[in-house]
Amino acid sequence: MAISKPFIIQRLDQATETWSDLWRLHASVNKTKGSEFVEGGANMSQSTKTFETRWFKALEDVDTNRGLYRILYRGHTYNIVDYDDFMESHINVKITAVSYGD
Repeated sequence: MAISKPFIIQRLDQATETWSDLWRLHASVNKTKGSEFVEGGANMSQSTKTFETRWFKALEDVDTNRGLYRILYRGHTYNIVDYDDFMESHINVKITAVSYGD
């Protein structure tokens, strides 16, 4: 696995409702799913990607507080929908995230 694609995890400050960069990481990135649909008369698209990165202790908070975190990757914002530390091995983590675009 080549962990070579840079991405940023941001955290939401609930008091100010602003996002700030928390970690700059590298991952193996794989497109999991993509789709197009019409919503409110507009053509929309959805892209789901899996970011596999090295585990570190602070990253565990993403699992329990997904709504407070998001990913920035290649100019797109991805909402985190899943966190997988396989068998709690603390080696690599797979983070699945969805981007909505038009």
